[in-house]
Amino acid sequence: MPVGKTGANLKNYERIDWDSLTFANNYVFLEVMNNKKRCQYLIEKILHIPIKKILQIVAERRTSSPRISSKSIRLDVYVETLDGTVIDLEMQVTGKGSTIYRDKEEEKVERWLPLRTRYYQSLISMDMLRRGMDYTELRKSYVVFICTFDPYGKGLPVYHFTNRCREDVYLEMGDLTENIFLNAKAADKTEDKELSAFLRYVNSGQIQNEFTQEIDDETKRVRRDTDWRERVVTWEMDLRVLKKEAREEGKQEGMALAKEEIAEALRKKGMSEAEIAEVTGLPEKKETLK
Repeated sequence: MPVGKTGANLKNYERIDWDSLTFANNYVFLEVMNNKKRCQYLIEKILHIPIKKILQIVAERRTSSPRISSKSIRLDVYVETLDGTVIDLEMQVTGKGSTIYRDKEEEKVERWLPLRTRYYQSLISMDMLRRGMDYTELRKSYVVFICTFDPYGKGLPVYHFTNRCREDVYLEMGDLTENIFLNAKAADKTEDKELSAFLRYVNSGQIQNEFTQEIDDETKRVRRDTDWRERVVTWEMDLRVLKKEAREEGKQEGMALAKEEIAEALRKKGMSEAEIAEVTGLPEKKETLK
């Protein structure tokens, strides 16, 4: 048992069944795929395009929009290639094993998954476009969700989306964004043997080729890594704190907004600023001369 943990950390550490975590677990996935060779192989099999060179991989990339009140997110495996293309790889699991402590309802995940890709693409674009840069400097970006369930219920192994013209489906919008959802449940429905083997491994842990054997070996190594286990516990605790702070901040913002709306309604009814301040607790505004 690692030493030096606080009481809360130790409690969380002991409640986790580390040996039950599979490659499909978010944290295992992050650690295993934080490797340029593995990432390049998987991306080439998913996108069917050659990758010259992966410039960098950032696991657990935290991103937020410029607006202070906007939502902050974590991108799982953020990959940037030599030509500037960005690929965000995400593992999406529902039910037990989706994360270490929390379960996710499949129906709910299916409902908000497309909206999540929309938000991720917007944040990736803002990350690319620094102040003073032109829109033409935006580069190609992919958001790829590896799902342990069928996100659209059509039984397809891959759902590949680009923005197309409704009147002419062969006409692409040309915004350089693509969203891809892999369905591990339909591993046997793709003719791509390598991709099929990968999806089957995600779904059942079955090893069929050299790549899935490598992933399995690395998964086992990661689960035994005590330093990684401590990082996971810390990540989870930090995430809980951030969510709690965000909820509290949201409540405070909501209460302030509600007070302002009440004050405005009272002004319309002719109540004085002194009376409004007494009712709402807001600072008294100086009444303007009409």
